[in-house]
Amino acid sequence: MSYLRLKQLFEEQSLLNDINGILSWDMATYMPKKSRATRVEQIKKIHDYRKKIFDEIKKNELFKQIDQIKLDSVNKSNLDLMKERFEYFDTIPYEKIKQKATLSIECEGLWREAKVKSNFNIVKKSFKKLINIIREESEILSQKKNKSKYDCLLLNYDRSLNSRYITKIFQRVEKFIKKKLPFILKKQKTLNFDTFDENLSENEQFKLSKIFMKKLGFDFSRGRIDKSLHPFCGGNPQDIRITTRFDKNSSFSCFDALMHETGHALYEQGLPKKWLHQPIGNAGGMSLHESQSLFIEMQIIKSLPVSQFIEKTIKTNLGKKNSIWNYQNIYNIRKKVTENNIRVDADEVHYPLHIIHRFNIEKKLIEEDFNVENLPDLWNEEFFKYFNRTVKNDNEGCLQDIHWFGGDFGYFPTYSIGAFIASQINNQISKKIPKINNMLKDGNFKPIISWLRKNIHTHGSLFKIDDLMKNITGEKLNLKYYENHIVDRYLKEIR
Repeated sequence: MSYLRLKQLFEEQSLLNDINGILSWDMATYMPKKSRATRVEQIKKIHDYRKKIFDEIKKNELFKQIDQIKLDSVNKSNLDLMKERFEYFDTIPYEKIKQKATLSIECEGLWREAKVKSNFNIVKKSFKKLINIIREESEILSQKKNKSKYDCLLLNYDRSLNSRYITKIFQRVEKFIKKKLPFILKKQKTLNFDTFDENLSENEQFKLSKIFMKKLGFDFSRGRIDKSLHPFCGGNPQDIRITTRFDKNSSFSCFDALMHETGHALYEQGLPKKWLHQPIGNAGGMSLHESQSLFIEMQIIKSLPVSQFIEKTIKTNLGKKNSIWNYQNIYNIRKKVTENNIRVDADEVHYPLHIIHRFNIEKKLIEEDFNVENLPDLWNEEFFKYFNRTVKNDNEGCLQDIHWFGGDFGYFPTYSIGAFIASQINNQISKKIPKINNMLKDGNFKPIISWLRKNIHTHGSLFKIDDLMKNITGEKLNLKYYENHIVDRYLKEIR
């Protein structure tokens, strides 16, 4: 009975998270500017209800009353995940949890203004308060778990990761990229990058995106698209909220962002319905989540075969008849490698360097208590080390991402770990579906999505990264597949 009561309480907690997610989506899309203070009070109240749930668990000592022998392996895993979540709320004082939530909303709001005005000083005071509470949280967790402060923050996003593992992987990737980059840039000079006679409009990109989203299997009866300052996928498996941005100077910025977020959404919509609102029914960490978005965006939609389907769709559905809209040109432009100060606009080759750059800054802010007031200087100095480029202003520097100003420290590494997972998954799918390229040319994504559903989505949080990769590919996460992907796409192809 104690375990059944725990399941009921965790379902309540999950529903509160869903409500919080919709409120956060509204805050990023349609909420009036001066309504932020009211939203803070609403989210505080959600935390109050959440506290009541965990107080009941603690008061009644529900975990101690469970006879684990009576549970099957999946329910035991669900119980372990319950304990991990309870430990956080049992360890961090409730007032600090609520304070962090309040500061995150306040700081994110000021970030929006600071980004528009390209002025870090606007958000500096609020950000310093937020960093201090995150440092306090990480210190408390560090003493409890006997792990480094930064590792404790990583665990909030992925229980498979630690900083030593990430550092080892990132050192190899950085060395690989810097070795291959001169050859890739040389190869780029041999490709044709013909500019389009006119860029796809916002409406045209939305139309193109919706065609592909339906082809990929996104269920619009359980989800929708809106615009925001920073693209994201939120909500819950039964109510997916996707947002994107639009750049009038790019024909595919909105489309590519939506393909990325569709990968996230398909994962959410494919999670096991049997375990809805239970910890085991959630995604298996943000690295796996990012692997699904990057698999769809980078491995599939930006591939040469799918570029042929994009050409067909643009000519048939958008009426673009100019020969410049041919698949080879579409493919070349979308795999163009060029230096860029903005992470979300970075090409696939440079992208991991942007993540390594942020990973190093995060560790300095958390582990070394670096003075937050000097963040722009730290950002610019570290950026020059990796890219040998100067940063012109705060907007293209430390203000370009929303993550830190919303309290998310430890998230960035999951982007690149996700890219590495996606490459290994693609290699395996290519073996299992021999005629995959012919399917992609025709826009037939069903066999691929079915494979993802069966092998990844339906497992929820049952497995950590290496265990899942062993199950579906026969080996742990292996960087050679990412390295092979980069070489094959940017050095070997001669067309």
